Amino acid sequence: MKSYKLSLLLGAGAALLPQAALAQSAEIFGDFRGRYESVEQTGKLEAESLTLRSRVGVRFKPADTRFSFLAEIENNITLAGDEDRNTSLDPLPQYATINDPDFTELNRAQLGFKPNEDWSFTVGRQYLGFDGNRIIGSPGHRQDKNSHDAAMATFGRGAFEASYVYHWQLNRGPGDDVNWETDAHLFHASYDVNDALKLSGFVYLIDIPEPGRENLSNTTYGARLTGSTTLGEVGVSYDLLVAAQNDSGSATADFDNTLIDSGVAFSRNGARLALGYDVVSGDGTYAFANPFAANHGTAGWADVFHGGGRAAPANGLEDFHVEVSYGASVEASAIESWRAGLIWHEFEAENTSDDLGQELDLFVSFSFANDVSLSFEMADYDGPDAAYAPADRTKYWVTLGYKF
Repeated sequence: MKSYKLSLLLGAGAALLPQAALAQSAEIFGDFRGRYESVEQTGKLEAESLTLRSRVGVRFKPADTRFSFLAEIENNITLAGDEDRNTSLDPLPQYATINDPDFTELNRAQLGFKPNEDWSFTVGRQYLGFDGNRIIGSPGHRQDKNSHDAAMATFGRGAFEASYVYHWQLNRGPGDDVNWETDAHLFHASYDVNDALKLSGFVYLIDIPEPGRENLSNTTYGARLTGSTTLGEVGVSYDLLVAAQNDSGSATADFDNTLIDSGVAFSRNGARLALGYDVVSGDGTYAFANPFAANHGTAGWADVFHGGGRAAPANGLEDFHVEVSYGASVEASAIESWRAGLIWHEFEAENTSDDLGQELDLFVSFSFANDVSLSFEMADYDGPDAAYAPADRTKYWVTLGYKF
């Protein structure tokens, strides 16, 4: 029913655009990503997969109107390994999971309206992202990128910006069969104090009546501080997000949890050192939940503790992590830039202080001319030898991307 409402609303909006101007302003865009992935996990058969994800869309923005329109189709095909992996659409539970099955779907379809310099409105299937996607985002690590059926109003003047979003469906993927019905109101505001300090605050009223997902319904509120400065020749950036969350809406459980996400980074001449400490609280039954977030990598790339709209482990999570990397731009070469580095994680349960192991992430990435990219990544999680701990696993990715 809500998909019908979306189609009707977008159809009526598109009819407002002058047809001649619409055709003249058409811009075609595309985003292609081929990826080889391998997963070795204790207790499972090794999984391998080679896939190609394609997104092709069209954008209309006639110069003589205040309207715009965007539509995008997303497709994923398996080139090899469809019988050597576990996915949510084609379960093979004896194998480790690589959740990139074949699908074709409408990824985005949105109508925009900008009546003046201060206001803008977007309605339809769209990407959302606030505060680094930590609580509200559009994750794209898997080949099916999440999108949101929502209506957003944004007001911006000078250093101040405020947004309100009414959200009625989370398009999770893979495909269209695992979308979640929602009834959410998202409020976000930010203010650039100066070059060294930006402040934001938010209140998210998230109701998920989807059967089996009701206890992800929550009220979350908090604030974020970000900024950057220099100490001599060293660049310094910093980030602190604090949020509180309690049950609301369709939730039948009682919970009251918090999130602290902090980090500081130092950079000079291409070298980077970053330190972070994140605390996700849990009461032994329920932990801080991020059903609308981009969860991949928030606690290591192996996604042992987050991912797929899940909450953190029931006893919460403390994650201390260190990144060391180096990169550079390259002149007179087919390679425009490159970066290589590692990230080390130490995990512990917030509620019980149980050891939850370590993870090492390695990466090398290259950017080429004409929006071509290539990356090699590895995530190796080593947990304690304890019944409560997740299984050890190692993941490898080789990714080739192209955009136009």
